[in-house]
Amino acid sequence: MRTEKKEEPSLLFCSRFSEYQEVNDIERILLIEDKRAMRNMLTTALEEDGWDVTAVSSGTDALKMIENCSFDILLSDICLPGSIDGMDILRKSREFNHGTPVILMTAFGTVNLAVEAMKEGARDFITKPFDLDDLLSLLRRYVHSKGTEIIGSSKALLATLRRASKGAQTDLNILVLGESGTGKELLARMIHRESVCSDGPFVPVNCAAIPADLMESELFGAEKGAYTGADRTRPGRFEHAQGGTIFLDEVGDLGSSLQGKLLRVLQEREYTRVGGSEIFHTNARVISASNRELKEETEAGRFRKDLYFRIGEFPVTLTPLRERVEDIPDLAVHFLRQSGHRKVIVTDDAMLKLRGYRWPGNVRQLRSIILRAAALADDSVIDAGILEIDDTISAEGLLEESARAAKLREEEMITKVLKETGGNRKKAAEILKVSYRTLLSRLKELGI
Repeated sequence: MRTEKKEEPSLLFCSRFSEYQEVNDIERILLIEDKRAMRNMLTTALEEDGWDVTAVSSGTDALKMIENCSFDILLSDICLPGSIDGMDILRKSREFNHGTPVILMTAFGTVNLAVEAMKEGARDFITKPFDLDDLLSLLRRYVHSKGTEIIGSSKALLATLRRASKGAQTDLNILVLGESGTGKELLARMIHRESVCSDGPFVPVNCAAIPADLMESELFGAEKGAYTGADRTRPGRFEHAQGGTIFLDEVGDLGSSLQGKLLRVLQEREYTRVGGSEIFHTNARVISASNRELKEETEAGRFRKDLYFRIGEFPVTLTPLRERVEDIPDLAVHFLRQSGHRKVIVTDDAMLKLRGYRWPGNVRQLRSIILRAAALADDSVIDAGILEIDDTISAEGLLEESARAAKLREEEMITKVLKETGGNRKKAAEILKVSYRTLLSRLKELGI
């Protein structure tokens, strides 16, 4: 007879703060199911599939485990005995800032219940009876996408993810907007995974990193002898993306000539290689991204308006980290676990400092600071003292930031301060906490 796992949490071996916490690559799942036979059957199937399973029978026990343990996925029945049900577990799991995917099960599935669960942040909703292989496949899908997920449970982020998921189910061109470091490529990959072309390749192209004179051949390919050094025929990124998705990152950096050629591809779904006349057809899904305000770029004549409307048939905007600071604990835990620092904890004072910062580099900057702090931490504890960040974002920091998004914010900040000082540049320099010479130099560069 099978001996069921003990259902009360052992704080000695389960605490997130314990030196005995297991650090390995086995995926941990918390199963919450009140029916003994179903619980035992699922536990056996999950363990045979390679999962480390902790099974409990009530919402009360589940909350104890969530509070003290770290899991990769929660699988819970909605209807549970007592005062705490699956929806309560879903809501509470967000409060504990684990950022753990929650999948809900029910024998009484309704459309309204499913919609409510997804709005609350459930990753999936399955109705009993279900095919066990389908469930295991669903769970493996979350494992395979580990490290490429958008982490967080804030209302702003969940709204973005819901919108992106809706866009993924269409054949519209999607435009992802957001500041540098917000995770635009991660979102594009998520859209690809949820689209009908998910079995095809995902081909990213950084339009800002490729020299303008090479961009056309990079996108559309080149025939042998098309230019000096073209000793063979080379397919382009659109050809590589056939049957899948091409992701045009920083599309706002494309020159006017390339903008026109991209427009033709989107309209006619065809192109020719550089130096060739053969027409190639493409069925690749096009997702574009930019940290620029492309609408303003079109009004200034720097970006084609017709192309803007074509690539932006379904726009999705990623909120900057400073506007969703409630996601910072989830992200911090994720970065620590992802990098193998599972025993490192972040103190409340450190978390308060992280939440108070304005994050000009967004999630990318947070990851860098967390990993640096983990390397410096004594006794596996990150406190406020070892976080190498300023308490406030200074204007000098903005002036030194290299990203184009920061340049736009910088221009807005300088213009605002000059307006407040009645055009007094010396006073503006004092408010901005930069030297007068630096301000004059930046005014000249920005054309203000």
